[in-house]
Amino acid sequence: MKTVLRSLAIVFGLILLVVGLGAAYLALVFDPNTYRDRLAAEVERQTGRELVIGGDIGLSLFPWLGVELAEVSLGDAPGFGDTPFVRVGQVQARARIVPLLRGEVDVDRVVLEGLELKLARDAEGRPNWADLVSDTSEDDTHRRGRDGLAAGAGVFAIGGVEVRSARLIWEDAQAGVRHELSGLDLVTDAIRPGVPFDTALGFDLALDEPALRGRFDLAGRLTVWPDRERLQVAGLDIRFDGAGDSLPGGRQQLALRSDVALDLASDSLALSGLVLEVLGLRLEGSLNGKDLSANPSVSGRLSAPRFDPKAVIRALGEAAPVTSDASALTSAGLSLALEASSQSLMLHDIDLQLDDSRLRGEAGLADLSKQSVRFDLALDAIDLDRYLPPDAPEGAATPGAAAGAAASGAAPEALRALDMQGRLRIGRLVASGLTVSEIEINTRAEGGLIRLAPMSAALYGGRYAGNVQLDARRTPLRITMDESLSGVQIGTLLRDLTGAEERLTGRGDLRARLQADGTTEQEVRRTLNGNAEFRFSDGAVKGVNVAQYLREAAARLRGQPVPAESGPNQTDFTELSGTLRIASGVARNDDLAMRSPLLRVNGDGSANLVSEQIDYRIRASLVGSLEGQGGADRDALRGVTVPIRVGGSFDRPTYALDVETLIAENLSTRARERIEERVLERAPQELQQELRRGLRGLLR
Repeated sequence: MKTVLRSLAIVFGLILLVVGLGAAYLALVFDPNTYRDRLAAEVERQTGRELVIGGDIGLSLFPWLGVELAEVSLGDAPGFGDTPFVRVGQVQARARIVPLLRGEVDVDRVVLEGLELKLARDAEGRPNWADLVSDTSEDDTHRRGRDGLAAGAGVFAIGGVEVRSARLIWEDAQAGVRHELSGLDLVTDAIRPGVPFDTALGFDLALDEPALRGRFDLAGRLTVWPDRERLQVAGLDIRFDGAGDSLPGGRQQLALRSDVALDLASDSLALSGLVLEVLGLRLEGSLNGKDLSANPSVSGRLSAPRFDPKAVIRALGEAAPVTSDASALTSAGLSLALEASSQSLMLHDIDLQLDDSRLRGEAGLADLSKQSVRFDLALDAIDLDRYLPPDAPEGAATPGAAAGAAASGAAPEALRALDMQGRLRIGRLVASGLTVSEIEINTRAEGGLIRLAPMSAALYGGRYAGNVQLDARRTPLRITMDESLSGVQIGTLLRDLTGAEERLTGRGDLRARLQADGTTEQEVRRTLNGNAEFRFSDGAVKGVNVAQYLREAAARLRGQPVPAESGPNQTDFTELSGTLRIASGVARNDDLAMRSPLLRVNGDGSANLVSEQIDYRIRASLVGSLEGQGGADRDALRGVTVPIRVGGSFDRPTYALDVETLIAENLSTRARERIEERVLERAPQELQQELRRGLRGLLR
């Protein structure tokens, strides 16, 4: 046995001696620079491009097989100018010989300095690298790359990579753009399978379209498992600081941190501990991607801790809205779960806080190709008036007025494409001074037909129910409404709505079935048609004192001075009812009826919803005593109907006693009474009743 071992040792020693002598000989005798011209000629013969090696070629053979080149360049393809396709200031690379003999790759640190690579495409779309690549399909290349990665699993190692001051250029004559990465530095620790190593990458970025200049830096600790086709990055840190017209506000900074796990075998990607900081926002969460190469999908959770929405708007380069409440739109937070694929994007467990409001539920696009919106949301409470701009001077244009007018023309087209289905619930809403609670709106939009139904809410002691439909299948847009209010305290509602003293009080029931065409307020008013009915109980009409007009009428009929106004400027009633017929924006009422212990009031006339002008006549008659209402004598008004003209505008209605009609009707009444007296006093007793009825019909 000793003899055998001794023999093997001698043989191995002789082999090492021969290899060492051969390496020494090559190192002393072989000069690779003598082959520089032959190498350049062979490259030009194979590619048609000029290879220039400006510096010496350094070669080492044992124990490292290494090469060192300086000032190397390769010419560009014909038609792409005289600038080299690639230029390298210095290249250093070497690998151990013994592992190579075993089919393993153990490379020392690779150094590449001053790399300049120019990629280009001419006006016909021909790239400047087409002659350097073989005609192999992308799928074959991808498959061979993965197979090669698996075949070399566990036998590949590199002492590190160091790329300094590299420059990459993309020139596209077809698109007329030029992009450049400059000052590119890449440094890694030793790269070995399954062993973590640090990596740092940075470069300056200059893009033509979109116009962008900035600095990009990336760092992380990588681990590669070639046999399992896995890559992991711990503590990935990406930062960008750039400027350009394409960025919100002209300049932005971005920071992204995460742990990344890429598994090509299972076609999956996982981002954990994700933190994104941009626009003054901090977004946290985790994401998981599946089936990345065939049918990618992403799921995960995201949250944004409390932030200032106005500050975000300013970071976007926009002026933050001025709100009537300075504290509004200053605090928000968000958390949600998401599911996204090439077909859909859905958000679940939404929890959005905006100032004092909280919105929960789910929403998303069930079908991205059709933009199918689906939602089920619940909002606890919100005061929309807080978010409106402060009151502008009367007649001043609001900033959004022009934009709203311009957008209205495009509304029907957008509505025709709308595919929406969902429900919105609001616990308490303040809008335009109104306070509404228990709101529920169900929405369905498809094929240009939008239905808001059923809708319901509680307000001012009563209930609202509605069914609204928008038909964008026709031009102009048609709006159909079937709405009702029941048991509503109308006075409080009007006071909150207008911000002024209410003109009507009482508990009211209203029902309206209306239809209009158009997309602007004026168009809707001008084309409004339909019917409405109303009934109010135990209330008052403010701004008009019918009892005072009765006293004025009595005084005029007696030829006495008009008495001074007394009592509240309102008319109380136990019931007020009527119906409206609306045609082309003009509302007509012919059956107003108001009852009270003192009065009976009827009315008829119209109101123009476009010009907001009123043309109405009230007829009041006395059924009780005016004692306590100014002391007028009831006998003076017995059988007399007092006419009152109502005119003016919706904002400033006017009321006036119609004296001419009052006198004419009074004279007619008196004349009829005198004729009845003269005829009846000569008629037999048994005929007086029949004559009285006949005369009243004839003289009415």
